[in-house]
Amino acid sequence: MLVVNHRDRPVMHSASGHPSLSMVVNHEVGARSMSIWTTYHEPREVVPLHTHEYEEIITVIAGEAVMTVAGESAPVSADMSVIIPPRTPHGYKNAGDGILRMIASFPVPDAVLGKRVGSRAE
Repeated sequence: MLVVNHRDRPVMHSASGHPSLSMVVNHEVGARSMSIWTTYHEPREVVPLHTHEYEEIITVIAGEAVMTVAGESAPVSADMSVIIPPRTPHGYKNAGDGILRMIASFPVPDAVLGKRVGSRAE
């Protein structure tokens, strides 16, 4: 049985530029068909518009955010999920006073940070 302690996984800078992302489950720990990331965003922290080549499902665990997907913005909070189609521009802002905790799920074991919208480099 594969068990991953999230606290043992490295924290990295998200698209916001802050150390707020951990790729907790992926091919590095034995996953063969999915990636799971956890995020911890400070109040007012913004993750700019970006895209991934595959579907992403973001589930809010704690806090409040304004999520933008394909030009449409909506408030989301704990116990809500957002389904983002492949190659669709999306981003969000922590709209609350506390930490925004989310889980991002991807249908590939080697998910990578998204390509920032307007960016020329892959």
